[in-house]
Amino acid sequence: MSKPLAICIEDMDAQAETRYLRCVAVPGRQPGLRLDEAGCVLWKSDDGVSCELWVSADDRLILYRPEDVTRVTLRRAGRSLDAPCGKPVVVIDQDQIDVGARSLRVHVHGDAPAVAAPSPLPARSRPLGRLARTVATAAVIGAVAAAGGCTDIDPPIIQVIEDPPEPEIEIPDRPVTDAILGEWTAAQACDVGDERIWITGTLTVEWNSYSFTHSREITGTAAPGGLGFLFDTPSGEVAIEYEDEVWDYADMEYFAPGDTLATCVFSANSTVLGKFLIKVNDDGGVYLYNPSSEDGLWSATRANPEQE
Repeated sequence: MSKPLAICIEDMDAQAETRYLRCVAVPGRQPGLRLDEAGCVLWKSDDGVSCELWVSADDRLILYRPEDVTRVTLRRAGRSLDAPCGKPVVVIDQDQIDVGARSLRVHVHGDAPAVAAPSPLPARSRPLGRLARTVATAAVIGAVAAAGGCTDIDPPIIQVIEDPPEPEIEIPDRPVTDAILGEWTAAQACDVGDERIWITGTLTVEWNSYSFTHSREITGTAAPGGLGFLFDTPSGEVAIEYEDEVWDYADMEYFAPGDTLATCVFSANSTVLGKFLIKVNDDGGVYLYNPSSEDGLWSATRANPEQE
Protein backbone atom coordinates (compact mmCIF):
# COMPACT_ATOMS: atom_id res chain seq x y z
CA MET A 1 0.00 0.00 0.00
CA SER A 2 1.29 3.47 -0.88
CA LYS A 3 2.40 5.67 2.01
CA PRO A 4 2.10 9.46 2.48
CA LEU A 5 5.15 11.32 1.19
CA ALA A 6 6.85 14.23 2.96
CA ILE A 7 7.82 17.06 0.64
CA CYS A 8 8.73 20.71 0.91
CA ILE A 9 7.48 23.32 -1.55
CA GLU A 10 9.85 26.25 -2.03
CA ASP A 11 8.45 29.53 -3.32
CA MET A 12 11.47 30.72 -5.29
CA ASP A 13 10.40 34.39 -5.23
CA ALA A 14 9.44 34.61 -1.54
CA GLN A 15 11.38 36.05 1.38
CA ALA A 16 13.51 33.67 3.45
CA GLU A 17 11.05 33.47 6.36
CA THR A 18 8.16 32.39 4.09
CA ARG A 19 10.12 30.55 1.41
CA TYR A 20 9.54 26.93 2.47
CA LEU A 21 6.26 25.16 3.16
CA ARG A 22 6.22 21.66 4.71
CA CYS A 23 3.65 19.46 2.98
CA VAL A 24 2.45 15.86 2.80
CA ALA A 25 1.26 14.22 -0.43
CA VAL A 26 -1.30 11.48 0.24
CA PRO A 27 -1.86 8.30 -1.82
CA GLY A 28 -4.19 8.51 -4.80
CA ARG A 29 -6.63 11.20 -5.87
CA GLN A 30 -8.26 11.65 -2.49
CA PRO A 31 -8.63 15.26 -1.28
CA GLY A 32 -5.19 16.41 -0.24
CA LEU A 33 -2.32 18.57 -1.50
CA ARG A 34 -3.11 20.86 -4.43
CA LEU A 35 -2.13 24.15 -6.08
CA ASP A 36 -4.59 26.82 -7.10
CA GLU A 37 -4.57 28.90 -10.30
CA ALA A 38 -2.09 31.37 -8.76
CA GLY A 39 0.26 28.64 -7.55
CA CYS A 40 -0.80 28.91 -3.89
CA VAL A 41 -0.85 25.69 -1.88
CA LEU A 42 -4.26 24.23 -1.03
CA TRP A 43 -5.13 21.50 1.45
CA LYS A 44 -8.25 19.37 0.95
CA SER A 45 -9.90 22.19 -1.01
CA ASP A 46 -11.51 22.34 -4.47
CA ASP A 47 -11.26 26.12 -4.81
CA GLY A 48 -9.65 27.04 -8.14
CA VAL A 49 -7.49 23.91 -8.42
CA SER A 50 -4.84 24.02 -11.15
CA CYS A 51 -3.15 20.72 -10.29
CA GLU A 52 -2.93 17.99 -7.67
CA LEU A 53 0.14 16.45 -6.00
CA TRP A 54 -0.32 12.86 -4.82
CA VAL A 55 1.45 9.51 -4.48
CA SER A 56 1.04 6.75 -7.08
CA ALA A 57 0.67 3.04 -6.39
CA ASP A 58 4.41 2.61 -7.05
CA ASP A 59 5.29 5.33 -4.48
CA ARG A 60 6.15 8.12 -6.92
CA LEU A 61 5.14 11.76 -6.51
CA ILE A 62 2.59 12.68 -9.18
CA LEU A 63 1.47 16.02 -10.62
CA TYR A 64 -2.04 15.71 -12.02
CA ARG A 65 -3.86 18.47 -13.92
CA PRO A 66 -7.59 17.67 -13.76
CA GLU A 67 -8.92 20.40 -16.08
CA ASP A 68 -7.67 22.63 -18.87
CA VAL A 69 -7.99 25.85 -16.88
CA THR A 70 -4.53 27.13 -15.97
CA ARG A 71 -1.23 26.32 -17.65
CA VAL A 72 1.07 24.26 -15.43
CA THR A 73 4.68 23.75 -16.51
CA LEU A 74 7.13 21.26 -15.01
CA ARG A 75 10.83 22.13 -15.44
CA ARG A 76 13.84 19.88 -14.87
CA ALA A 77 17.45 20.90 -15.58
CA GLY A 78 16.74 22.75 -18.83
CA ARG A 79 13.84 20.54 -19.90
CA SER A 80 10.21 21.62 -19.61
CA LEU A 81 6.77 20.11 -20.12
CA ASP A 82 3.35 21.72 -20.16
CA ALA A 83 1.43 19.23 -18.02
CA PRO A 84 -1.35 17.57 -20.05
CA CYS A 85 -4.85 17.25 -18.62
CA GLY A 86 -5.88 13.91 -17.18
CA LYS A 87 -2.44 12.30 -17.40
CA PRO A 88 -0.16 11.92 -14.35
CA VAL A 89 3.31 13.43 -14.61
CA VAL A 90 6.11 12.08 -12.39
CA VAL A 91 7.79 14.69 -10.16
CA ILE A 92 11.26 14.15 -8.68
CA ASP A 93 13.38 16.03 -6.16
CA GLN A 94 14.38 19.56 -7.28
CA ASP A 95 11.77 19.78 -10.06
CA GLN A 96 10.25 23.22 -10.64
CA ILE A 97 6.53 23.80 -11.10
CA ASP A 98 5.38 27.06 -12.72
CA VAL A 99 1.78 28.12 -12.22
CA GLY A 100 0.81 31.63 -13.27
CA ALA A 101 3.58 33.98 -12.16
CA ARG A 102 4.72 31.69 -9.32
CA SER A 103 7.70 29.34 -9.55
CA LEU A 104 7.86 26.54 -7.01
CA ARG A 105 10.65 24.04 -6.36
CA VAL A 106 9.78 20.62 -4.93
CA HIS A 107 12.00 18.89 -2.35
CA VAL A 108 11.15 15.22 -1.82
CA HIS A 109 12.07 13.74 1.59
CA GLY A 110 10.56 10.25 1.82
CA ASP A 111 7.82 8.66 3.93
CA ALA A 112 5.88 11.14 6.06
CA PRO A 113 5.71 10.37 9.82
CA ALA A 114 2.15 11.76 9.86
CA VAL A 115 -0.42 13.37 7.58
CA ALA A 116 -0.79 17.06 8.39
CA ALA A 117 -1.85 20.28 6.70
CA PRO A 118 0.88 22.39 5.05
CA SER A 119 2.81 24.58 7.47
CA PRO A 120 5.70 27.05 7.14
CA LEU A 121 9.17 25.74 7.87
CA PRO A 122 10.25 27.39 11.18
CA ALA A 123 13.19 29.76 11.23
CA ARG A 124 16.52 27.97 11.47
CA SER A 125 17.22 29.47 14.90
CA ARG A 126 14.35 27.48 16.41
CA PRO A 127 14.64 23.81 17.42
CA LEU A 128 13.61 21.68 14.46
CA GLY A 129 11.56 18.52 14.59
CA ARG A 130 12.39 15.40 12.62
CA LEU A 131 10.56 16.42 9.44
CA ALA A 132 11.82 20.01 9.63
CA ARG A 133 15.43 18.83 10.01
CA THR A 134 15.00 16.63 6.96
CA VAL A 135 13.58 19.54 4.97
CA ALA A 136 16.39 21.85 6.05
CA THR A 137 19.07 19.29 5.16
CA ALA A 138 17.49 18.65 1.77
CA ALA A 139 17.36 22.38 1.09
CA VAL A 140 21.09 22.67 1.77
CA ILE A 141 21.83 19.68 -0.45
CA GLY A 142 19.72 21.24 -3.20
CA ALA A 143 21.64 24.50 -2.90
CA VAL A 144 24.95 22.68 -3.25
CA ALA A 145 23.69 20.83 -6.32
CA ALA A 146 22.47 24.07 -7.86
CA ALA A 147 25.90 25.59 -7.32
CA GLY A 148 27.41 23.11 -9.75
CA GLY A 149 28.21 19.99 -7.74
CA CYS A 150 26.04 17.74 -9.96
CA THR A 151 26.35 19.41 -13.33
CA ASP A 152 27.82 16.29 -14.96
CA ILE A 153 24.75 14.15 -14.18
CA ASP A 154 22.27 13.84 -17.04
CA PRO A 155 18.83 14.33 -15.44
CA PRO A 156 16.03 11.91 -16.31
CA ILE A 157 13.44 12.95 -18.86
CA ILE A 158 10.07 14.16 -17.62
CA GLN A 159 7.75 11.17 -17.65
CA VAL A 160 4.05 11.29 -18.47
CA ILE A 161 2.22 8.11 -17.41
CA GLU A 162 -0.27 6.94 -20.02
CA ASP A 163 -1.86 4.12 -17.99
CA PRO A 164 -1.06 4.69 -14.31
CA PRO A 165 -1.68 1.86 -11.84
CA GLU A 166 -4.47 2.61 -9.41
CA PRO A 167 -3.19 3.16 -5.84
CA GLU A 168 -4.40 0.61 -3.34
CA ILE A 169 -5.83 2.70 -0.52
CA GLU A 170 -6.98 0.54 2.33
CA ILE A 171 -9.52 2.47 4.37
CA PRO A 172 -10.22 0.82 7.75
CA ASP A 173 -13.74 0.37 9.07
CA ARG A 174 -13.19 3.19 11.53
CA PRO A 175 -10.34 5.54 10.59
CA VAL A 176 -9.13 8.37 12.81
CA THR A 177 -10.95 10.89 10.61
CA ASP A 178 -14.32 9.26 11.33
CA ALA A 179 -13.55 9.31 15.06
CA ILE A 180 -12.70 13.04 15.06
CA LEU A 181 -14.80 14.70 12.35
CA GLY A 182 -18.49 15.17 12.99
CA GLU A 183 -20.73 16.08 15.93
CA TRP A 184 -19.34 16.25 19.47
CA THR A 185 -21.30 16.61 22.71
CA ALA A 186 -20.03 19.73 24.45
CA ALA A 187 -20.82 21.06 27.94
CA GLN A 188 -19.64 24.20 29.74
CA ALA A 189 -20.38 25.49 33.25
CA CYS A 190 -21.82 29.01 33.48
CA ASP A 191 -22.41 31.33 36.41
CA VAL A 192 -25.82 32.99 36.59
CA GLY A 193 -25.79 35.22 39.63
CA ASP A 194 -24.93 32.95 42.56
CA GLU A 195 -25.97 29.82 40.68
CA ARG A 196 -23.79 27.61 38.51
CA ILE A 197 -25.56 25.91 35.61
CA TRP A 198 -24.46 23.76 32.68
CA ILE A 199 -24.93 24.68 29.04
CA THR A 200 -24.81 21.76 26.64
CA GLY A 201 -24.74 21.76 22.87
CA THR A 202 -23.38 20.23 19.68
CA LEU A 203 -19.88 21.05 18.51
CA THR A 204 -19.40 20.09 14.84
CA VAL A 205 -15.80 19.64 13.72
CA GLU A 206 -15.06 19.52 9.98
CA TRP A 207 -11.81 19.42 7.99
CA ASN A 208 -10.94 23.04 8.65
CA SER A 209 -13.93 24.62 10.39
CA TYR A 210 -16.13 24.27 13.46
CA SER A 211 -19.60 25.35 14.54
CA PHE A 212 -21.44 25.23 17.85
CA THR A 213 -25.17 25.21 18.63
CA HIS A 214 -26.38 25.26 22.24
CA SER A 215 -29.49 23.70 23.72
CA ARG A 216 -30.69 26.71 25.73
CA GLU A 217 -30.35 30.47 25.87
CA ILE A 218 -27.05 31.62 27.37
CA THR A 219 -27.68 34.24 30.04
CA GLY A 220 -24.74 33.81 32.40
CA THR A 221 -20.97 34.01 32.21
CA ALA A 222 -18.93 31.00 31.19
CA ALA A 223 -16.61 29.64 33.86
CA PRO A 224 -12.93 30.39 33.12
CA GLY A 225 -11.13 28.21 30.60
CA GLY A 226 -12.47 25.30 28.65
CA LEU A 227 -15.06 25.93 25.95
CA GLY A 228 -16.26 29.37 26.96
CA PHE A 229 -15.03 30.81 23.66
CA LEU A 230 -17.81 28.91 21.84
CA PHE A 231 -20.44 31.22 23.36
CA ASP A 232 -18.92 34.38 21.86
CA THR A 233 -17.55 32.74 18.69
CA PRO A 234 -19.83 29.84 17.71
CA SER A 235 -18.12 29.30 14.36
CA GLY A 236 -14.61 29.60 13.03
CA GLU A 237 -11.59 27.65 11.84
CA VAL A 238 -10.06 24.50 13.24
CA ALA A 239 -6.62 23.00 12.56
CA ILE A 240 -5.86 19.38 13.42
CA GLU A 241 -2.20 18.34 13.67
CA TYR A 242 -1.73 14.61 14.07
CA GLU A 243 0.86 13.10 16.38
CA ASP A 244 3.89 11.25 14.99
CA GLU A 245 2.91 7.81 13.66
CA VAL A 246 -0.76 8.91 13.45
CA TRP A 247 -2.37 9.86 10.18
CA ASP A 248 -5.96 10.58 9.20
CA TYR A 249 -6.71 7.10 7.81
CA ALA A 250 -5.02 5.14 10.59
CA ASP A 251 -7.25 2.47 12.16
CA MET A 252 -8.72 3.40 15.55
CA GLU A 253 -8.40 -0.20 16.74
CA TYR A 254 -4.65 0.31 17.13
CA PHE A 255 -5.05 3.00 19.80
CA ALA A 256 -5.68 2.50 23.51
CA PRO A 257 -7.53 4.65 26.07
CA GLY A 258 -5.45 7.68 26.96
CA ASP A 259 -3.49 7.76 23.68
CA THR A 260 -3.15 11.19 22.09
CA LEU A 261 -4.19 11.32 18.44
CA ALA A 262 -3.74 14.98 17.57
CA THR A 263 -3.65 18.61 18.67
CA CYS A 264 -6.76 20.62 17.84
CA VAL A 265 -6.57 24.42 17.58
CA PHE A 266 -9.72 26.56 17.34
CA SER A 267 -9.36 30.06 15.90
CA ALA A 268 -11.25 32.92 14.27
CA ASN A 269 -9.82 35.76 12.19
CA SER A 270 -6.28 34.47 12.85
CA THR A 271 -6.79 34.64 16.64
CA VAL A 272 -6.33 31.40 18.58
CA LEU A 273 -9.34 30.74 20.82
CA GLY A 274 -8.48 27.38 22.32
CA LYS A 275 -5.90 24.61 22.01
CA PHE A 276 -6.64 21.02 23.05
CA LEU A 277 -5.33 17.49 22.74
CA ILE A 278 -7.59 14.87 21.18
CA LYS A 279 -7.32 11.70 23.26
CA VAL A 280 -8.90 8.25 23.14
CA ASN A 281 -11.68 7.57 25.66
CA ASP A 282 -12.32 4.34 27.59
CA ASP A 283 -15.14 3.38 25.21
CA GLY A 284 -13.03 3.91 22.09
CA GLY A 285 -14.43 7.38 21.47
CA VAL A 286 -12.42 10.59 21.73
CA TYR A 287 -12.43 13.63 23.97
CA LEU A 288 -10.77 17.05 24.22
CA TYR A 289 -8.15 17.49 26.91
CA ASN A 290 -6.43 20.62 28.18
CA PRO A 291 -4.03 20.07 31.10
CA SER A 292 -4.19 23.75 32.06
CA SER A 293 -7.94 23.67 32.71
CA GLU A 294 -8.57 20.37 34.51
CA ASP A 295 -11.31 21.70 36.77
CA GLY A 296 -14.38 19.69 35.74
CA LEU A 297 -16.10 22.79 34.37
CA TRP A 298 -16.32 21.68 30.74
CA SER A 299 -16.24 18.60 28.52
CA ALA A 300 -16.28 17.70 24.83
CA THR A 301 -16.66 14.08 23.76
CA ARG A 302 -17.38 12.14 20.59
CA ALA A 303 -18.66 8.65 21.26
CA ASN A 304 -17.60 5.47 19.52
CA PRO A 305 -20.67 4.65 17.37
CA GLU A 306 -20.08 0.96 17.98
CA GLN A 307 -20.74 1.54 21.69
CA GLU A 308 -23.91 3.62 21.25
